[in-house]
Amino acid sequence: MTAVTTAEDLLAAARDGVEVGSAVLDETDLRETDLAGLVLRGGSLAGADLRGVRLDRARITGTSLAGADLREADLTDAVLSGVDLSGARLAGATLGDTRFTGCRMIGTILRGLRGLTASFVLDDCSLQLADLRDVAMRGLRIADCDLSEADLSGADLRDIRFERCRLRGTVLRSTRLEGADLRGCDLGEVTPDTPRELRGAIVSPTQAGAICAALGLTVLEP
Repeated sequence: MTAVTTAEDLLAAARDGVEVGSAVLDETDLRETDLAGLVLRGGSLAGADLRGVRLDRARITGTSLAGADLREADLTDAVLSGVDLSGARLAGATLGDTRFTGCRMIGTILRGLRGLTASFVLDDCSLQLADLRDVAMRGLRIADCDLSEADLSGADLRDIRFERCRLRGTVLRSTRLEGADLRGCDLGEVTPDTPRELRGAIVSPTQAGAICAALGLTVLEP
């Protein structure tokens, strides 16, 4: 494992296929650089300018990318595990076959993502207050994620599977939820607006009972 102290060191490590550990390159300008296949463990690139960078096939574990600018970056087939992406900007990034596992993504901007495929993974991630407006995620699976107060306005979530996710205060304005499976999710406070917001979604009998109660209905056995 190699420690790096400059952007040139990082580029050389990616080019040579050398695993990098404890790189501290906060606020570094890495725009449009080729870091394809980078293997990075620990360290920090917080606030780094990574616009248009190639990170396809990268393996990043336990690294801070908080506040990093990843707009238009290519993360195809990348795996990010335990990465701090709080406040990072990924608008317009290409995330085909990308895996996010155990990542901190509070306030992360994911609007306008491109190239999502069925193998795109969000698993055990904290996505509170994240911006997912207008994202097309039809048919995907999202498991054990906290999307409390995230903004999913206008997103295409048809046929998506939310497994054991928290959707407390999640903004679902104009969101397409036909066939979306929300059973087993924490929907938070159910209000009279909930039926409209969840139109077309699949819910459990318990969730349906809470929705009826919010509408002032009493459900009794015949």
